[in-house]
Formats: sequence, structure tokens, C-alpha cells
Amino acid sequence: MRDYIKRIKDGCPTWRFVIWWVIRASLIFAFVKGFFPAGGEAFDITDPLQVGANFLCTFVWEIFMLFPEKSILRHIPSSVQTFLMIGIWCGSFGGKFLNLYYDFRWWDVILHFVGGAACVFFGYEISCAILKCKKQTAPMSLVLLASVGFSFLAATGWELFEFGFDQVAGMMGGYPGDAQHWSLELALGTPKELTLFNPIVAERWPLMDTMADIVLNSVGAVISYIIIRIHPYRHKGKNKFDLTFAEKETANIA
Repeated sequence: MRDYIKRIKDGCPTWRFVIWWVIRASLIFAFVKGFFPAGGEAFDITDPLQVGANFLCTFVWEIFMLFPEKSILRHIPSSVQTFLMIGIWCGSFGGKFLNLYYDFRWWDVILHFVGGAACVFFGYEISCAILKCKKQTAPMSLVLLASVGFSFLAATGWELFEFGFDQVAGMMGGYPGDAQHWSLELALGTPKELTLFNPIVAERWPLMDTMADIVLNSVGAVISYIIIRIHPYRHKGKNKFDLTFAEKETANIA
């Protein structure tokens, strides 16, 4: 346990811990508050469930640090969790608890755009962690391909989570959740009624919402790809990984 605590302290500056626990405290508050709706509102089990599920995701880096040194997960920097937690807070506390998904038309648009961009950086950090752990090198083009692929995987995984959550919430509470924003009835009279694309007919509204998410994720991913291509920040100096495997083998033979 002492080694684990030292590992945590060495891998994460104090100011990051402060940010993490401020975010976690707000999510705990939203989780508890979800069981006590105000103003005579009907209790909705999906409110605390969604916040609670996202809260658990705020501990991934600490869990990674439990793994041995030879594990790839041990080499992922704590900065990744900081950005992940900010995204979770915006979606769970801002979007769900404060209802900004419906009260602010562009909230979901911004989150998916930034999320698609951030996941390319996450994929880039994971790729670099693999290279660092295995003490290997790889072409920059391959690292970027993996990074963009990770972004699309994460975006698809999120849509699957929303779909699965709504199904489970429906079985538990008798009425599906709305994580996937499938209900036009709930959106009527709110800024959310206007989707990024014209649904043409009302029946296409849920489809337009989901497809807008995918388009925004893709645009954000492309922009991140361009930024990292211009400034490959972990492929310089002693952290330079942009050599081919063939070049490395040649260097070893020589």
C-alpha cells in the first residue's frame, strides 16, 4: 500500500488531486440529490444512476496505478484523467443534473465536438504509453492512425453506453432513460427541439440527434489529428518514437 501511495503522489501533482476531488464532490452531491427531487417532481431513477455510473469512471487512473510496472496502463499520464473528468463533469453534472442538454441547445454539440477531439489525444497518449512500456518505436503515421481509431472507438462506445443505459433503466424503472435523447416529446418546447440537422419529419428527430453526435465527434477528431500532426509533442528529443521498427533493428545490429 505504501508503494501504491508513493506511485500516486509521484505520478500526479497535488493541484490535480484538488481538481479531481472537487469534481468528485460535485458528482456525489448530484448523485444524492437525485434521490430527493425538488418541487414535487417525480423521482426518476435514471438521474442518480447515470451520475453514479459516470462517477465510477473518475477513478480509472488510480486503478491503473495498481497494475505492475510492465503493464501498459501504468505508463498512462495522470493528465489524461483530468481531461476525462472534466468531460464527465460537463456531461453528467452539467448535462444531466443541471439539465443543460435541454436548456442550452449547443451543450451537447460542444461536448461531442470537444469529446471527439480529446479522444484523439487520449489515443495518442495510450499509443505513446505502449511504446514507452515496450521500449519500442513506431512511425508517427501509425501512432496517429491508432489515435484517430481510438477516438472513433470511444465515440461508438459512448453511443452504445447511452443505448444500453436507456434499456437497463427502462427495465428497472418501467420507463426508458433518455441518455440517448431518443424522445422528441421530452425535447418539445426546449432548445433541444432544434437538432444540428433538419429532421424533415418528426420521426427522424432521434436519428438526427445521434447522427449529429457522430458527425461532431468526427470533425473534432480530424482537427486533433491535424494539431498533433503539426506538433507531435511526445515524438521529440528523448521521447522520440517516430523511427520505424526496421530502422531500430538496423541501429541495434550496427
